[in-house]
Amino acid sequence: MTDKPYCPQADIVTLMKQFHQQVKETPELPDAETCLLRARLVIEEALEFVKSCGCTITRTAAGVKDEEQTALIDEINVVLDPNGKPDIVEYVDGCIDQLVVTYGALNAAGVQAQPAWDEVQRSNMSKAWPHCNLCDAVLERGSGTQLVHPQDAAAHQGDWKPVLKIHKRTDGKVIKSPTYSPADLKQVIEEQMRGI
Repeated sequence: MTDKPYCPQADIVTLMKQFHQQVKETPELPDAETCLLRARLVIEEALEFVKSCGCTITRTAAGVKDEEQTALIDEINVVLDPNGKPDIVEYVDGCIDQLVVTYGALNAAGVQAQPAWDEVQRSNMSKAWPHCNLCDAVLERGSGTQLVHPQDAAAHQGDWKPVLKIHKRTDGKVIKSPTYSPADLKQVIEEQMRGI
């Protein structure tokens, strides 16, 4: 263990300044060249992470030849590689390298991660479905943040409590609840731009 506080974004600021990369003080998109670099770094590290998981990427477009340039962003499938060998060290390395380039991308845009993280976390937590603890009915949003029973306000003589459950697709992806609240990153960024 180290006594050094965990400050990944600040560490990346130090790294970027050491390598003469631009670090903005307030939110602002970097120039096109920096955007391209950051996009390439994120993709490169993500692809290394896919490999470290023992997976590979296959083409799904029929008839695409290797020498043809094709946009694959919507056509990429990550699948297990029958010859792949997952590696925990490379797995961790892939995760940390992605953090390095992601914090770098945030620094290049002058965005502080923690407030955005907190807002995304709040939003992600709202994906859980509120159910009635007595009859398992899915609760609905009332006024503000209040949850109401779909039958009526007096359901179970008002003696019910919300319990959170996760609904997933067959592939395991979480389905957003009817009470889901999207992250308001625009507000977070605007507050940083105003210095709030």
